[in-house]
Amino acid sequence: METSENLMAKVSDLESRLPRLESSINALRKENEMLRIEIEKINESLQDIMSLYEVVSNQINPFIGVSKITATSLEKLERLEADYKKLKKTLEELTNDLVVLGSLYLRQLNINLEDIIKDVIEEELVKAMSGEDEHDTKDNK
Repeated sequence: METSENLMAKVSDLESRLPRLESSINALRKENEMLRIEIEKINESLQDIMSLYEVVSNQINPFIGVSKITATSLEKLERLEADYKKLKKTLEELTNDLVVLGSLYLRQLNINLEDIIKDVIEEELVKAMSGEDEHDTKDNK
């Protein structure tokens, strides 16, 4: 009797936490989407820089002496390379920040992501198994 009351209390506690967990997961999804958009913008910028790099590098002829134009092109190329390295470093830092923030956020809300993933997989397996059983009975009729 006492054990079932404890179990019922735990179930009601879990039921009360579920909406908060769902809203937390939705907030994380929104944050991930915003970060994904930012990372895509950074990737586009990197691609633009790389295309500029190719244009500049194609214009430089190593068989001709360094002229004022070539020297200017080399300076621009060096600036582009420096910008590329900065953007690449920023992208790596953003990725690391995303991982750290996500784990801190989950830890702060006392969310065990592995348990949630396990539960979802179990639910999907149950759905898949029940779907296979229905499909088999239809084919047998």
